[in-house]
Amino acid sequence: MDKLSNPSRYTLATCGGISLTELLIVVTVVAITVTLGAPAVLDTFRSQRVKGAAQSGYFMLQYARSMAISTGNDIAIDFVPGSNWCLGLSDSGPCDCNIADSCNVDNVEHLVNAYDYPGVYLSKLTFDDGLAVIDGRRGMAAGNAGTLELTDGEHALRLVMSNLGRVRICAKSGTPGGYPPC
Repeated sequence: MDKLSNPSRYTLATCGGISLTELLIVVTVVAITVTLGAPAVLDTFRSQRVKGAAQSGYFMLQYARSMAISTGNDIAIDFVPGSNWCLGLSDSGPCDCNIADSCNVDNVEHLVNAYDYPGVYLSKLTFDDGLAVIDGRRGMAAGNAGTLELTDGEHALRLVMSNLGRVRICAKSGTPGGYPPC
């Protein structure tokens, strides 16, 4: 009787494990896979940070417009460029998004900043004096249109706000994905 015809004869003493050679081959394959895959994963994380910052800025500007229309009050948007960037909204006039509780709408602080998106910075700001105002009557940004770029140096997304108050995102460089080129 051989081992296959009598399964009760399988014990730890008769079953072989894996050899050292097999273990080394598996470890080598895993190491090569991790070495080749890590840069792509890190690039994806950086790309997603830029995309997240741009989407947060987009939704912040959309929220400013909707609040201006629903409350009938002008909403000021503060932009601070650089590596310590921020965007803030205020229903009581211009604010400074670097000062705590300065940018409030209905007594609730509304801001997006670099702290939430490490490695992403805001550049190429074209809003006059880093300020835009959404009209409370029509939700327009007449005379306050502009653009800004959120980038990590490799990936860049541009936020564009028109005079009508419409906001869009376009891809300036890299592969943040899902956005038309500028």
